[in-house]
Amino acid sequence: ISLLWDKPILGVNHCIGHIEMGRLVTGAQDPVVLYVSGGNTQVISYSNHRYRIFGETIDIAVGNCLDRFARVAGLSNDPSPGYNIEQSAKLGKKFLEMPYVVKGMDVSFSGILSFMEGGIAGAGAGAGVGDGNKAMEEEYTKEDLCFSLQETIFAMLVEVTERAMAHCEVK
Repeated sequence: ISLLWDKPILGVNHCIGHIEMGRLVTGAQDPVVLYVSGGNTQVISYSNHRYRIFGETIDIAVGNCLDRFARVAGLSNDPSPGYNIEQSAKLGKKFLEMPYVVKGMDVSFSGILSFMEGGIAGAGAGAGVGDGNKAMEEEYTKEDLCFSLQETIFAMLVEVTERAMAHCEVK
């Protein structure tokens, strides 16, 4: 295509491409960005013409966590696992406390995923979700688990993003 249109080929960092499009559309000068795309989970700041990563996942990305949870919970991929978790979460009524791992500006989702997978996989036919995980003393519906997962992950991501914003003195 480059030769056909007589245009140069330029290397572009995928992540920075997303952020720069956001800056262009919003007019933001020095944003703090929560970048969650595919296998990435990072809190990034732009200042003095440079990007700085303030925090990131120390194990699996949030998208991977949601995809694997949806698979174990039997949620469809159509139109997407995250969307289906969100729709199910709207019907959840009970919050299940689960591992909440924020270390400085970094987050960890593998403990949440293992906790949830253990509770779902351990429930046999006719058993309530949670029967396989000692930490789940009550029975929780799939909707309750979606609600709890979504709320816990959201709280973790908001915490580290707000911390970066405070550090950068961004409103």
